[in-house]
Amino acid sequence: MADPRSGATEAGPERDRRRMSIAERAARRDRLVGERDRYASLVRVLRAGREIPLRPRRRRGLAFFDDLAWNPIGTRLAIVVAVVVFAVLGAKLGGDWVREQSVATWTGPDASVTSGQRLDACADVSALAQVETYPNWLRYGGRLYLRTDAVRPGLIDGISYVDSGYRLDHLLLVLLRNTPAGRAGQEVMVWSDGAMAGYVYSEATGC
Repeated sequence: MADPRSGATEAGPERDRRRMSIAERAARRDRLVGERDRYASLVRVLRAGREIPLRPRRRRGLAFFDDLAWNPIGTRLAIVVAVVVFAVLGAKLGGDWVREQSVATWTGPDASVTSGQRLDACADVSALAQVETYPNWLRYGGRLYLRTDAVRPGLIDGISYVDSGYRLDHLLLVLLRNTPAGRAGQEVMVWSDGAMAGYVYSEATGC
């Protein structure tokens, strides 16, 4: 029997021990949270009271680079490609420099025919544009010839176009017999074997 002074009944403990309803639990949670951020409070409860360290905000411009995940295989491949490109470019530039500075001797009846790209003793050579495989100047028969923009058909018929017998790799020195300047030795032709035409070289007058 309940004590009248306590103001409690025998059913009181049973009501206290019964499960709270959803509404009652929500009201209790609201009382615990109060005016604080509900989501932050829930996270703190789930983390057993441990504080979650907040990361400082990153600048938008640098965040992109921080999030990049570098592929080691792709990085090595890019390095290899860059090395190959620089090697090919260096070889090309080095080959052009050697070709520009060197003097080539043609094969033939003797070693009197030479050619090259630069000739310090003749300023007219420096004014000529570079043409792949063809030299800018040629010495033959004691004369200096400079490449012109004129071209002739690439052929050797033994009459108008006569093979001189001098060669440099795939280049042939051809004598012209069908023009006054060619018969006088003032013009010759350099022809690349198999090409449609060859360049006419005219005797240099100012060198």
